[in-house]
Amino acid sequence: MANKVSGVVRVALIGSGGISAAHGKGFLKHADKIKCVALCDVSQDNLKKRSEQLAPVGGGGKQFGDWKAMLKEMAGEIDAVDICLPHHLHAPAILDAAAAGKHILCEKPMCMSLAEADQIAGAVKKSGVTYMSAHNQLFMPVVQEAKRLIDGGEIGRVLWLRSQDCFRAGGEGGDPFKNSWRANLKTQGGGELIDTGYHPSYRLLYLAGAPAVSIHGQMGRFAQRIEGEDTASVQVRFANGVIGEILTSWAFPLPHGTHHIHVMGERGEIFGSADTLHHLPRGAKEPTRVEFPAVDTFEAEIAHFADCLREGKRPIHSVEEGRAVLELILKATSSAQGWEQTAAPR
Repeated sequence: MANKVSGVVRVALIGSGGISAAHGKGFLKHADKIKCVALCDVSQDNLKKRSEQLAPVGGGGKQFGDWKAMLKEMAGEIDAVDICLPHHLHAPAILDAAAAGKHILCEKPMCMSLAEADQIAGAVKKSGVTYMSAHNQLFMPVVQEAKRLIDGGEIGRVLWLRSQDCFRAGGEGGDPFKNSWRANLKTQGGGELIDTGYHPSYRLLYLAGAPAVSIHGQMGRFAQRIEGEDTASVQVRFANGVIGEILTSWAFPLPHGTHHIHVMGERGEIFGSADTLHHLPRGAKEPTRVEFPAVDTFEAEIAHFADCLREGKRPIHSVEEGRAVLELILKATSSAQGWEQTAAPR
């Protein structure tokens, strides 16, 4: 395990637009243990927005337009980087940060190919830094409680599980991806599955507790003007015999009556969304319902990253899990070849 960081963790934010605003909330919430001391982005507007957001805790520190220059100039002033870049830039930024000896938190996906994933694994091992995959939905109360119940044997041996994340991106008639890097296969690395679909994919792997041994996907493009799919259905068989399903979409909402997660076991089932989990023991007529205090999963993610660096412990998901999720997505995509023939025109 990498060396501990003493005191407040000093972080450079690489990529100051989009999702970095959610990470910024974590820096504001947990300023006692982690602080953003540098901002990097090619957009002055993004730098301005993030600096204004972080004004209560110092404004995010120095500003840069090139992460290589930032890593060189601030070599002795940062402990870690938080990467919030478009997908195709994840691997280059990770490799440069590892070479500079900086701990790494990276937004999903870790990278866009298994070759890149293996290169990252080697670089992280060689440098001895801590790498954390930013899988924020692992911190959803229902996911954590479901994992506790499964591991505690509350529903017996798991037989089947489903993980879902669906919504109509941009609302009815919107075009949210116009002129966006997300609409392009070269910069996105795929379609919806490697983006929003990453969340239900890593949740499924986390709850199944075993490697995937068989993966088959079906894809479609029904609503969004992008090169990749806007909807994916994936079937998975795990090494422990569990059968799993993923449904994810930018074309329609979560199907009525269904949940973000649903797990069937020999002695009962658990299902729920966000902050509410239901538990139906086998033979019972009605499930119990537990509502948990709301959790901002990005704030929890940032706190967990800081704690891992300060305590020298392994993150909940690191390189291995990042690679496993990517492999699932790439295999599902490969198995769905030909879906474009029946897709809506871009």
